[in-house]
Amino acid sequence: MLKAGGNAFDAICAAMLTAPLCEPMLTSLGGGGFMLAKSLGNAPTLYDFFVDVPPSRSKKKDFYPIDVDFGTTTQTFHIGRASIAIPGVLKGIYEIHKERGSLPLSQIVQPAIDLAREGLYLSKMQAHFVTLLEPILRSTKESEALFTDSSGKLIDHTHLFVNKEYAEFLENFAKEGDAFFYSGEVAKSIENLCKDRGGDLRAVDLESYKVIKRKPISFNFLDSTIITNPPPSAGGILISFALKLLEGKELQSFGSLAHLSKLIESMVVSAEFREQEINEHLHKVGLESLLDKQTLIDGYLQAYRNRVNLWGNTTHISVLDSSGNAASATTTNGEGSGVIVPKSGIMLNNMLGEEDLNPHGFFGWPSGVRLPSMMAPTMLLKGDSVEMVLGSAGSNRIRSAIVQSILNFNYFQKSIQASCSASRIHYERGDVFIEPGFEAAVVEAIKARYPITEFESHSLFFGGVNAVSGNLEGGCDPRRGGSVVVVKR
Repeated sequence: MLKAGGNAFDAICAAMLTAPLCEPMLTSLGGGGFMLAKSLGNAPTLYDFFVDVPPSRSKKKDFYPIDVDFGTTTQTFHIGRASIAIPGVLKGIYEIHKERGSLPLSQIVQPAIDLAREGLYLSKMQAHFVTLLEPILRSTKESEALFTDSSGKLIDHTHLFVNKEYAEFLENFAKEGDAFFYSGEVAKSIENLCKDRGGDLRAVDLESYKVIKRKPISFNFLDSTIITNPPPSAGGILISFALKLLEGKELQSFGSLAHLSKLIESMVVSAEFREQEINEHLHKVGLESLLDKQTLIDGYLQAYRNRVNLWGNTTHISVLDSSGNAASATTTNGEGSGVIVPKSGIMLNNMLGEEDLNPHGFFGWPSGVRLPSMMAPTMLLKGDSVEMVLGSAGSNRIRSAIVQSILNFNYFQKSIQASCSASRIHYERGDVFIEPGFEAAVVEAIKARYPITEFESHSLFFGGVNAVSGNLEGGCDPRRGGSVVVVKR
């Protein structure tokens, strides 16, 4: 799109339409997402097209658990018709293109149409995701038909993955716009999949869905201004809080005990902050103002200092163009519900079955609300110029991946690529998870304070940060098969 004369927003819309083909286990038009947009001379805007909680509540729910094995740890997700929330990705793409794109919609959809019709080979990383999610892919005959060959074997990197129904769907979308999906026959077919079959999604839910434009959270860190996703997403406010804890602290060198001990304790105190101040209040207007309450922050800073003293399926796209337009988009389908929209090649999400997004328990959110998320497309600004555009996949690990990448770039002065690929840690529910690449003595010091899970290699468990720097260099995360393209025209 950039080579054709389009802008960053054209490129990111085309990428979001193509991603469900290249990364079918990570994202879908049947999911949700966010995009942070910035143009020179204009204030940034956050497009919230994440999923809504359906108003209906079926008594008998098609809802059941599956375990995903990451190799060193496992995580349980729930799928089925009752796991489907109201999707927003397609409407988000349509509105972003309408407001900010420069090329016709028919041109934006064409690369995805060509790939869907002609087929493509998945990367080995994406083929691995197919294997991980096999129980979901085989949970319905429609999903199994899409993701297996004629012999019933799951597709892998040696199979040509073709999705002709997706190509036809996009052709109709280009002609009719978002109404093709959110009203009419497609919406009715989605209701037929769910109503009286254990699901809650209805045609009227799709027709009433709205993209919400929000003012991003903005705060200073070192010599940069950071802007990120505001509530009801929890990710942005937790990233902001963690960086406030770390600002002004001496971290010494990357991977040192000073660095990792302070980083871990910032994660511990952030988890306490989330539990005590955030989870119950995500839909309250002005929640981000908590970050301006110095007495509250000082209390957590003291808890942080006390702790430090004790030491002895989601995808992200970042685009920056030569005119200064910057776009940072994170989309997800969860792990997918297993339910395919008829004649579309689109799997619907399982957001109501992700424990990370449902801290009060499943089906605990009020009907009709925007589901909270950990996704946090983020930018670092210096004045009006963009210094870094980034975001990550990885569920609860999104916030720790973004915080560490910002520290790598802004504090440790690593290159944009090294900032994305450097070894990471993560704290969750009393345990520390750690990748290889840190000194043995530092790891032993961490073991003296926390139960630890050591990974044998860098893992997709720790997210997947993709970023662009202000000098038009890119950084991709090998954990999830990220890639960088620089277009010269």
